[in-house]
Amino acid sequence: MAQWYVIYTKPRQEAVALENLQRQNYTVLYPRARLQKRKAGQGSVAVVEPLFPRYMFVRLKTGVDDFSKLRSTKGCVDLVKFGGKASTVPDDLIDFIHARADADYVIDLQRANELQVGGKVRVAEGPLEGFMGTIALAKSDHRVIVLLNIMGAERNVELRKDQLDQA
Repeated sequence: MAQWYVIYTKPRQEAVALENLQRQNYTVLYPRARLQKRKAGQGSVAVVEPLFPRYMFVRLKTGVDDFSKLRSTKGCVDLVKFGGKASTVPDDLIDFIHARADADYVIDLQRANELQVGGKVRVAEGPLEGFMGTIALAKSDHRVIVLLNIMGAERNVELRKDQLDQA
């Protein structure tokens, strides 16, 4: 019977491990996430990163697949084990990832982090950095009105979305 296992990879070598496991005809799931990151001088940019850095899933058949080959696969360290026994992953978790990912197994977390009217935010850059507030109005795709408590009074301040972090 085939089951999913977690494989631990070398630092920043998930892509190398994926390529080499697939060459050996293993079924591998390497979920990644698309999200917004703040980059110095560039504001907020979309990036794709491993959903679980240094971990991926491999489907193995007990008694059929040679588990020991995984340790010598370039980019891989070993299966995740507890008490010396390789840990299996419930099919429900794999189904959950499949349901939310695109064809390349990328899950779009940008939508999950979209700023909503009424949502709590923190100003992450600019002269009002550190202030906490509530989004009062979305002016456009890139700008919002934030209600901030400044000097004991609530003020509406127009800010770029990339200046804000969810609180």
